Formats: sequence, structure tokens, C-alpha cells
Amino acid sequence: MRPLSLLFAGFLGCLACSADPVVAPSPDAVPDTSTDAPSAKDSSGDAPSDAGTCKLVKPYSSKNVGCNQCAEAKCCAEINGCLGDPACDDTYVNCILACALLPDDAGDAGLSLCMNQCAIDSPKGKTEYDTAIGCADTKCKTECQ
Repeated sequence: MRPLSLLFAGFLGCLACSADPVVAPSPDAVPDTSTDAPSAKDSSGDAPSDAGTCKLVKPYSSKNVGCNQCAEAKCCAEINGCLGDPACDDTYVNCILACALLPDDAGDAGLSLCMNQCAIDSPKGKTEYDTAIGCADTKCKTECQ
């Protein structure tokens, strides 16, 4: 089980994770109808980086600066998506935190049942949480060990 101290305790949403200014075309502009327009993805196949434009609303890790830097650079939108939604940050995260505090005699089966109930009670929150954690686990595996 992932250490729960790594993520969430009550956060605000990301107000503007990435915003490009809108520029009106000049009256002489000719629409580009070429089919070889650049892709919205960068050469690595990932979505364009929004590093420098998105800030985590709260630290991802309570103790690991390198993990926070990576999470902000590579998973900011995903993490803030959970942090900014009460279904994820309040309902689901608080529920799984409460599961982690079950008495020791509940054992793994009790923990599993409790966490399954959290997912049933807040499916949207679980999806957002899994997306945030999955991103950091994939893209920041080394930094967030």
C-alpha cells in the first residue's frame, strides 16, 4: 500500500494550471490549411510540459523535496485535479486515511473491505486519486522512492 502521508490533507484547486494567451489574428492572416501542423505532443510522446506554469496547491510529499519537484513538473494537473475536487481530496482521501487507522485486529481483510467501500462511496474521487498517484508512480518513480 502506498504511504498515505505522501498525498493530501486538505487542499485548494489549481486556478490556472496552464493558460495560453489568446491572440487575435491579424486581418491579413491566411488560415493554415497544411496537414503537417505540429502535434500537440512533444517528441517524447507525452503531452506538452507545463513546467513553470502549474504549481502544486500543496506538497505531494511531506518530506521529499525532489519528489515534490518532479510531481510538480510532470504530474501537476493530475495531482491538482484530485486536490481541487472535494470528491477526491475530502471524501475519498479522508475515507482511505480512516481505513488506515483501523484497529490492528482488522487486519488486511478489514483494510481491504474498508478501502473498497471508499471506492464505492466515491468512485470519482478514487479515479482522480488513482490518476494522481499513477502519474507520480510512473513519472517520478526514482524521485519519490
